[in-house]
Amino acid sequence: MKELSKTKQSLYASLSSRKHRLRHGLFTVEGEKCVADTLASYDIEALIVRSGFEPSMINLGDLPEERVLMTNASGMDKISSLSTSPSVIAVYKLPASALEREPAIERLPENLYLMLDGIQDPGNLGTIVRTAHWFGIKRVFASRDTADIYNPKSIQSTMGSLAKVEVTYCDLAELIDANKEMPVYGLLLDGKNINDVKLGNIGFIIMGNEGKGISLELRKKVTDRLLIPPYNPSDHSESLNVAIATGITLAAFRR
Repeated sequence: MKELSKTKQSLYASLSSRKHRLRHGLFTVEGEKCVADTLASYDIEALIVRSGFEPSMINLGDLPEERVLMTNASGMDKISSLSTSPSVIAVYKLPASALEREPAIERLPENLYLMLDGIQDPGNLGTIVRTAHWFGIKRVFASRDTADIYNPKSIQSTMGSLAKVEVTYCDLAELIDANKEMPVYGLLLDGKNINDVKLGNIGFIIMGNEGKGISLELRKKVTDRLLIPPYNPSDHSESLNVAIATGITLAAFRR
């Protein structure tokens, strides 16, 4: 097993920045469980293993020998974005779709899709993708001002579901216009109680920004306005966390 060079260590450490992820076309996944869940889904650049650690969920013999690199705890600390560095870090090549500046707006098969409008927190984004996977949502579309799904915090929050859910960044309004036959559901304060509405298995579900909700442009596209009602109308928090709201919403659709 080859030693991780200082040059490679510096390169992989820089991937915590979106600018460097795009420049080098690489991203990292940390922790043996997340690596094991994603290994078959991405082209691997390198698998970095802490010296003395024997993986139990990954067979190192299945990987090209030159791709497996060893470093000490200090080296892992320099690459890792976690407060406690893991024993295994994978460096993958970004999918071609992640490098496209203007992905083609497409006509979609009739299905249920999730749209994320300006989600800012990487942890929320990752949790939403993990939740989408749980409820069988295969594709998520995100506005260009949504956090980067390849941010280390986003990836950690997906708990391996990143490999199961396709996330595409695009102009959401244009995508809706290209699929006019599909209903557009939006969570809005003047919406109908989600528990009283007959919900379908086709359409777009829009989840809005943590502070501002759904943007004005996309509100105009909503055909079915929904509301998650508080249990006590006279005593409740100001709002729901967007990842929690997504889980409640998808549960209602899959009910």
